[in-house]
Amino acid sequence: MEEHREAVKQSVSKFLRSESLYEMVPASGQVLVLEKGLSLLDVIELTLAHRQEAALVWDPDSLGFVGVITDRDLLEMIISQYDEDDMHLEESQIITKLKSKTLATWREEINNSQLILVNSDDNLLSATQLLKNHRLHRIPILDQKQNLVIGILSMESVLKFFVENYVADSSLFDQFLRDFKLGTSSHIITSPADASLIQALRVMASHKLSSLPLLDENDKILGVLFLSDIPQIIRSGYYLNPQTPVLSVLETVNESGDYGVSRFGILTDEDSMKSLIQKLAASPERKLYKLNENQLELIVTESDLFGYFI
Repeated sequence: MEEHREAVKQSVSKFLRSESLYEMVPASGQVLVLEKGLSLLDVIELTLAHRQEAALVWDPDSLGFVGVITDRDLLEMIISQYDEDDMHLEESQIITKLKSKTLATWREEINNSQLILVNSDDNLLSATQLLKNHRLHRIPILDQKQNLVIGILSMESVLKFFVENYVADSSLFDQFLRDFKLGTSSHIITSPADASLIQALRVMASHKLSSLPLLDENDKILGVLFLSDIPQIIRSGYYLNPQTPVLSVLETVNESGDYGVSRFGILTDEDSMKSLIQKLAASPERKLYKLNENQLELIVTESDLFGYFI
C-alpha cells in the first residue's frame, strides 16, 4: 500500500514539475493594480467593482509591486474597524475610518510586508509548493525582468489544469480515499449557528479559514460561511451592521436559501482518490465534507489534495 501511495505522489509531482506557468496564464485577462496610497474604502470599492479574485499593490516610490489583496484581506479590513468593546459604531463612523486610513498604513499595522510571487518560467510544482507552504490560495505570476504582472495563480486553477491535462495511468487513483489519509478530521474549527456576523468573521480570520461550518446545539451543520462570501457581504452592507445574526446574512448571500450547504461536495466511505478529485473539481467552493448523520467528520480541500501529492 505504501508503494502505491508513493507511486501516486511521484506521478503527480512529475506532471507538475513538467508544466511551466506559461501554461496557466489566460489568453486574455486583466489584473487589478492598486496604488498603496489609496484609502481602504477606495480599495474595497475598486476591488468589488472590478470583480477580480486578487489585486496587486503598487508602490510608486520603489516602482515595484509590494503586495496582494484578496478576499482574506477584505475580511481583515472589515473586522479591524471594530473594537472588541465597541460594536455599536454608526455606519458613517465606519465609512470615515475606512476613508482615513491608507492601504500602506493598514499593511504596516498588520505586518503584511512580504510579497510572495512566482516567475512566469517557474514550473507548476514549485508554485504549488509556495501556495501550500505559505497557506495561500492565490499568488501573482510576474515577469520580473520587465516588472510586469501577467496573471494570478490559484489553487483552483491548479486543480482545474490538473483535471484537464493529467494523462498518466488513472488506475493509480482507484484506491479508496481512506487509504490515503488526507484532509482535516480532528480539531475542525466551527462556530455556533447563532453567532453574530462579526463573531463568525473573527473566527474565520484568526484561524485563516476558507470556510466556517455553523453548527446547531446537536453539532449538525445548518450553514457554512465561505471566504468567497466576503465581497457579497460587503456589497450588501452587512459589514456596517456586525451584530446581525450570521445565518440571516447567509440567507441573503445564498440564492438557494440553504445557508451555503449546497456549495460543498459530499464524501463517502466508498470514494476513491479518483472520485474525490472529480468531486473537488465539481464543487463550487472546492470543499468536500464527510458527514455522519449530518455531523462533520472530515474536510478535504484542494490545498489538502496537492499538499499530500507534493
